[in-house]
Amino acid sequence: MANVATHRQIAVVLEELSQEVEALGGALCVDMDIAMRHLDTLQSIDLIAQKQRSLASLLVSDCLETGIEQIAIDTLRERMRMLR
Repeated sequence: MANVATHRQIAVVLEELSQEVEALGGALCVDMDIAMRHLDTLQSIDLIAQKQRSLASLLVSDCLETGIEQIAIDTLRERMRMLR
């Protein structure tokens, strides 16, 4: 069961990191000049947070197969499918 506990703790940290990354992106979006000049970068920041959340969810999923199929980001879902 230590492995399950470890996965849960990793998932918690990934979720925390996703929130921090989103907050960083949000703080940068407040400045419209930055937001307009760095739109692609800001979208990348959002994607990082989404990937972190997806991986966190996968780590605590009861069924790996179902968890993988619930990943909304196509490229990440395909990468995880290769692990099966």
